[in-house]
Amino acid sequence: MTPDSLVEQTTSAAEIADLFKRYAVAVADASLVAQSADGRYVDAYTAGFLLAKIAIRAAGYRVKGGDNHRDTLGALPWLIGSDVQSSVDALDAARRARNADMYDGAGLVDESDVDALMARVAVFEQLVQAWLADKHPELVIRPT
Repeated sequence: MTPDSLVEQTTSAAEIADLFKRYAVAVADASLVAQSADGRYVDAYTAGFLLAKIAIRAAGYRVKGGDNHRDTLGALPWLIGSDVQSSVDALDAARRARNADMYDGAGLVDESDVDALMARVAVFEQLVQAWLADKHPELVIRPT
């Protein structure tokens, strides 16, 4: 992450709720066993990235620049704390694998890769949800 890649920008509970809806779609798509492992992996990574984006936006920032995915992940320990570092490391490795799979050729991931990434995303979701509830409860929309 470069120091100028974060720009202050306020968010709203509605924006965070919309990002969580997009996250839920990505998780559902990653769970479709009829889809290829490649497609499921991309969707699982997208789910993890959306969680990272939720945290960035909730903290009052947006990421600018050409390395959006890398910079988003790199900002998380600074904004949330070091307890997310293992999730960040796993998502960054997934980002690189996703890029290779999308741009260098299909078949570079298999079902075990998808399962491992989905498990990591589930752990990361718990961390993000706990952080939101603790630091930004005003952004958590409760069912009525």
